[in-house]
Amino acid sequence: MTDFHSKARTELLANPFRPGNGVAPPYLAGRDAMLEEFERYLGESHPLHANWTLTGIRGTGKTVLLGEFATRGERAGWLCLGRELGDRHRDDARLADAIADDCAALIRRCSSLAGLGEVIERAWQYVRPRRLSVGELGYEPAYETESRDAAEAIGAALVALGDALAQTDVPGVLLLYDEAHLLGDDRRLERYPLSSLLAGFGQAQRTSSRVRLVLCGLPTLSLNLKRARTYAERMFRHVVIGQLEPRDAWDALGIPLSGSGRAFELPLVGEIVDRTGGYPYFLQFFGGFLCSRVGRADVALTDYLALESSLLHELDLAFFEDRYLVAGTAGQRVLDAMARAGGRLSALSLRRTLADLPNVDVVVRRLVDRGLVYRPTRGTYDFALPLFGSYLRRRAELTELTGRR
Repeated sequence: MTDFHSKARTELLANPFRPGNGVAPPYLAGRDAMLEEFERYLGESHPLHANWTLTGIRGTGKTVLLGEFATRGERAGWLCLGRELGDRHRDDARLADAIADDCAALIRRCSSLAGLGEVIERAWQYVRPRRLSVGELGYEPAYETESRDAAEAIGAALVALGDALAQTDVPGVLLLYDEAHLLGDDRRLERYPLSSLLAGFGQAQRTSSRVRLVLCGLPTLSLNLKRARTYAERMFRHVVIGQLEPRDAWDALGIPLSGSGRAFELPLVGEIVDRTGGYPYFLQFFGGFLCSRVGRADVALTDYLALESSLLHELDLAFFEDRYLVAGTAGQRVLDAMARAGGRLSALSLRRTLADLPNVDVVVRRLVDRGLVYRPTRGTYDFALPLFGSYLRRRAELTELTGRR
């Protein structure tokens, strides 16, 4: 009876926290300066860098910021379109098709502003959508066969978009692509999606700075860009997203609570900030878990301590376990070795530690491709997931106790 009433009471109380992948928090803490700089960038007709990158490890709130960029861009009159990239976009031709589709969607928005006419007809011959619609009627156009490489196709689509944009009073178009670290060129497979993307945007931006790009992804994105094109540094402003400063982390918890009818005692807030390292996702998760489990308006540090094992188990299942399992047996050995060493480890140390594991460098490269580790400096590797080392050590202790992996 007591458990039932406690659960019912908890459901009646507000839970202001919203942990999730790319889910906007109730209060976006610690990013004001960056957002102000982004708004200045939108207001510049010829910015120093035409494009931006957002990079950081998982859980730092990159996707949330990308969404905020789109919101603020639309508010400033820009046409914005976001896309989450996937493994299929590692193929040059598929990436070119995706960008052409995005340009076609944006050209339709331009046409609704400028009216159907010559500019839209000119645009279609470059973008080549699979299906056209006029009012309630639709048809699939036939095109002459023409062979283009991916860079030319991307450039042509973007130039056509710029032409359509020129017929409107819209200040610009913003394409926002998440998970862009997946686009790394692969010489072994003769795939060059990132090189094609940069070449296409380079072509379009030589004549117009009104079509711009924001790429978002893990830290490997920056290295991939340098490898893809020597001029990539001149095309992008690189913004690194990290954990929140302690004061901002306190605000991320305290400000949502202040209007919710719930309260965390100060020692509890300090404990959460410390245990999460100030990473936005984990702040939301810890706060949300406690609000969902404690059936009182006031939550104390003793409540957290009583629930800590349940909270960490839930966190492991929600954020870490699947990512660990997908690494495979060899990858798991590398991850476990990094955890025992405290995280960051040199490639040489990994080879020595795992001398019996063949092709360690190949295994590490696969972990990088899967977004589990990244290379912060030349010859060293670190986890691309915050608090991952703590999870792996908890998992190792449990494995030792139960005798199971």
